[in-house]
Amino acid sequence: MSRILVAGELNADLILSGLPSLPVIGRELIGSGFAMALGSSSAITAARMAALGADDPEYAVDFVGLIGDDDIGRFVLDQLHHFGVHTDAVQVVGTPTGVTIALTYARDRALLTYPGTIAVFDGQGITQEQLRRYTHLHVGSFFLQNALQPQLAAIFRMAREAGLTTSLDVGWDPAERWMGNPHLAPALAHTSDFLPNEDETAALAATPEALKQLVGGTLVVKRGAQGASAYTDSGGASTETRVPAFPVTPVDTTGAGDAFNAGYIYALHIRGESMTSALRFAAACGAQATQHVGGATAAPSEYMIHELITEWERQI
Repeated sequence: MSRILVAGELNADLILSGLPSLPVIGRELIGSGFAMALGSSSAITAARMAALGADDPEYAVDFVGLIGDDDIGRFVLDQLHHFGVHTDAVQVVGTPTGVTIALTYARDRALLTYPGTIAVFDGQGITQEQLRRYTHLHVGSFFLQNALQPQLAAIFRMAREAGLTTSLDVGWDPAERWMGNPHLAPALAHTSDFLPNEDETAALAATPEALKQLVGGTLVVKRGAQGASAYTDSGGASTETRVPAFPVTPVDTTGAGDAFNAGYIYALHIRGESMTSALRFAAACGAQATQHVGGATAAPSEYMIHELITEWERQI
């Protein structure tokens, strides 16, 4: 059985769209749309991975993390159940559930986050015995998870020793320390697939090739409208595999990178696709996510993504 464990942050997104400009201190702006949706990089990735393989009885996605005993926490838990994510390992604690206010624009978004339980989860309850039930471990939003950061290298090392592949997404660093964070490099050494976007990659190292040297496995750079690149070792040198983006007009980019993560992990580690094929499938997952407001909204099945790829390729 193929079973994925996602460990990390849980929160809700409050999404305001249709704003005429960036916020201005002392002034009020009127948006044209609002929605509350499942938030957090890790949770959106988990929801979309579960949806991709929903038709496969031999496949499952589990989540380990924390929520508060509040309405937002209950909303998050209901949303995970809705998308087919197993939540037996999600604990309720006294800290309020985190929340992100997302201001969405045509090509990007601004995020305002109250961490809540995000900053409390430390992953110390994850054991090697537990990990042996899985084939892959994913963690998102490294820079928001202050309590998990010191433990992550040991958790990833334990996972690799148990035979799992691992993946990590960092998100933007609010402290802007980047590789100055003492816990990142040790975690990267045990990471099978590191999944930053282009801006994060530039903040972490002078070049993708330089960043690749810190990663135990593959570096995947998400380039938005420019597609994506994977950097792998070949004959002692870094080799780039690049795919273009699909021709879509974004409605909301919130969670598009997390959708890409889900597609990449699913195609490469569950379906055993080639690197080029996995990147193409991941790019399609990211493009599909931009057509809806909310990161996990309308999470598609694997079949639906293949249908979209066929449709979009006719347009190229």
